[in-house]
Amino acid sequence: MKVDPIENTIEFKKALEKIQAELDELNEKLDKQGYRMGRCHIYWAKKKELLRREGIEWLTPQECNPDIRFD
Repeated sequence: MKVDPIENTIEFKKALEKIQAELDELNEKLDKQGYRMGRCHIYWAKKKELLRREGIEWLTPQECNPDIRFD
């Protein structure tokens, strides 16, 4: 499976550290709401939004692997 090469940069790792608490909060919220199927797309959309706010243009696993179905 392909990943966005930006994930290997120091800038990405620093940005991820800054946003991780918000992503963890989202995961807890999705758990409480009973999300199972499709939750990765909600998570990735939020992660992309938060990273963009930090100046990082990240490609989701779906964007890197258009021939793979994620649920």
